[in-house]
Amino acid sequence: MTLRIIFSLSCTLLLTQSGLLAQPADTLFHLSAIIYDASYTPVSATHVININTNKGDVTDSLGIFRITVRSSDTLLIRNIAFRDTLVPVEEMVQRRHIRLSRRRYELEEARIFEWGATYDDFREAFIDMPVQQTLAASLGLPRQDPEKVPVEMDEKAIKSAGLLLTSPISFFYYNFSKHAKSARKVYWFKKNQDKQDQFELILSAENLSDITGLSGPELEKFMIFLSRRMVCDMNCTELAVYSEIHGLWDVYLDLKERGMLDEVQN
Repeated sequence: MTLRIIFSLSCTLLLTQSGLLAQPADTLFHLSAIIYDASYTPVSATHVININTNKGDVTDSLGIFRITVRSSDTLLIRNIAFRDTLVPVEEMVQRRHIRLSRRRYELEEARIFEWGATYDDFREAFIDMPVQQTLAASLGLPRQDPEKVPVEMDEKAIKSAGLLLTSPISFFYYNFSKHAKSARKVYWFKKNQDKQDQFELILSAENLSDITGLSGPELEKFMIFLSRRMVCDMNCTELAVYSEIHGLWDVYLDLKERGMLDEVQN
């Protein structure tokens, strides 16, 4: 059982112990509970709607929601990956959690066609193919931005006062859990790895040789000159990196022509 599940089950116990076991039917009170899937993994981004008042909340990353209800109300729980579920408030007050059943979508029939034995056959068939929708597009899901950073991976967001006020449990988990800190380190390492590799490729000896025409000791001298003066790093655009390289190359040639290069290098 993972730390995340143990933490969520502990939250369920605390919520149950602190719950109001009996409420008059017309009395408003705040209800907090946790949404799980069949394996007791918290389900985030789930809409919990009080169908009697049409007001609701969305579960946080730990599956926790908080909503104002009466004992006689009924909650509608909706998540695109799970079946819609109706739960009486009285039942939720007693249990303080609900398990959702995963929804199964029927996909259209898929067929495989032979495209021929030559490249021309393949090219003709490929060009004439209609544009294929992804599964997410066919289900009407929003397109994901690859540059968007999840809230739990954003250091500024998890340390904000807003998160502390709206979801204190998530705030303390993200900021003090070793598992959450480790997950952020792995996320940013992977996210920055491609940028770092591309940056190092631009500054490689082979690429700089193509730009300057230098080789051997002369190329090494320019690479040292460049490394001491470059401002751009992996977060700069490729155009900005190349612009700075060419600018410093012009400076390097000018200093060399004036006989001042050795003085600057030293």
